[in-house]
Amino acid sequence: MPNRPSLHRHCFKEHPVSVQTFNPTDLPQSTANWAVAQRIVGPFAPHAQVSPDLTIALDPGYLLNGTTLTEVKAQVVGPFAPPSSGFRIDRVVVDRTTGAASVVAGTANSLTPPAIPTGKLPVARVFLESTADTITNGAIVDERALTDLSSDNAVVACRATLGGTDQTGVPSATSTKINFNTTDFNVGNGFDTTNHWFKPHSAGYYRVRGQIAFSANLGTSFLALLSKNGSSASRTVSSSGVTAMHTCAADEVFYLNGSTDKVEMYAIQNNGAPANINGQVEFTYLIAHRIG
Repeated sequence: MPNRPSLHRHCFKEHPVSVQTFNPTDLPQSTANWAVAQRIVGPFAPHAQVSPDLTIALDPGYLLNGTTLTEVKAQVVGPFAPPSSGFRIDRVVVDRTTGAASVVAGTANSLTPPAIPTGKLPVARVFLESTADTITNGAIVDERALTDLSSDNAVVACRATLGGTDQTGVPSATSTKINFNTTDFNVGNGFDTTNHWFKPHSAGYYRVRGQIAFSANLGTSFLALLSKNGSSASRTVSSSGVTAMHTCAADEVFYLNGSTDKVEMYAIQNNGAPANINGQVEFTYLIAHRIG
C-alpha cells in the first residue's frame, strides 16, 4: 500500500498568536473616579434599605435654585402604607427648593402613577402589593429628573383675602399682621394660608399690592405696611375725615429668592381702642404676581 502524506505535516500550518497583558485599574484609582462620577449620577438615588422594610433610602443630593446651592443629606422615605387589597403605585418626590423627600400616594389598582405636585421633582415610583411587608429594589423604579425645561418665568399669581370674615380686635397703635386665610386663586402655590404670607417657590421679581379696610372714626389715621422677611419695605399712611369705612393700600416690587424670602402685610390704626378689619373680599386683600 502506498505511503500517504502526513496530514500533520502537510495540511496544517502553525500561526503565531499575539499575547497581550491585561493591567486592571488600581482600586484606588477606581475609587477616585467614582468619587467624581457620583456627584453627577448619584444625587437622590433611590434604593431599598440594607435590611429591607417599608421605607426606602435616598442618597445625598443637591439642588441649584438661581444662585442658591442646597446640599441635601441622605434621607429615609416612608414608611409606605400598602393598600388593603390589590396593588398601588406611589411616587417619591423631592421639593425643588429644599430637597426634602415625600410620598405621593397613588390610586389602588391603577397603573397610572400619581401626578407630580407643583414645586416637586420626581425621584422614584414604588410598587406596593397588599401583602408587602418590605420594599426591595425590584419594587423601585428610578425616575429621577432633577432638571426642568419649563420656563424660569412660569406663572405665579395669587389673590388672598380674609374670606368674608372680619379680623377683630386689632389693637390701637400696634403693628398687626393681616391673617389672610383664603385664596381666590393661587397659581404656583406661592401663598401660604396657614402662615398668612406670600412665599413663592421660584426666584424672580414680584409685584405685591395689599389693601385693608377699617371702620373709621373722625380723624383716625391708618397705616398699611408690606414686610419682607420681617423688615418694613413699603408703607402708606391714610387719614379719615369722616366716620365711615376707610381703605389704605401699599404697593411694592420685590426680588424674592424662591426659598426663604416671604412677604407679609401689617396694619396699624390709632383709633384709641381695638378695631376690626373689614373681611369683605373686595375691601381687604393681597394680590401678587411674578413680573420677571
